[in-house]
Amino acid sequence: MSFSGKAPGTHNTLIAGSGWPDVSTAEFRQVRRIPHVFDESSVAMAIEIAADNVQGQLTGIEPEALTGAKLALYKRAVYALAHADLLPEFATQNRRDEAENTAEDAGEQGDRFRAQSTRDIAQIKGESPNGIGLI
Repeated sequence: MSFSGKAPGTHNTLIAGSGWPDVSTAEFRQVRRIPHVFDESSVAMAIEIAADNVQGQLTGIEPEALTGAKLALYKRAVYALAHADLLPEFATQNRRDEAENTAEDAGEQGDRFRAQSTRDIAQIKGESPNGIGLI
């Protein structure tokens, strides 16, 4: 039980997609294995910003077309981008000795998460993730 009176793990903020698929902090925490000790509002904000970013890159894609594997790719792209953006915050919240290693690795790990998001967006669009087309 926390000071708020809520048991850990009971937080869930739904981020409405406004035509795009909805995403949530609970699903993000489950899929990305994020502990509940991190601030709910920070997590929700990062997911909302990441969703807006991914949606901006999916111009020409109808949100209704995101079903099955494409829906999974959309959510993974959003959650990977949000996770990458939250890594510095995660690293600074743990003050123990191992936090130093976490902070050093955050940049590389963030790059990997952003690359995954880029690959997922490219796959949704039917494009090469390398950004190289036929000449």
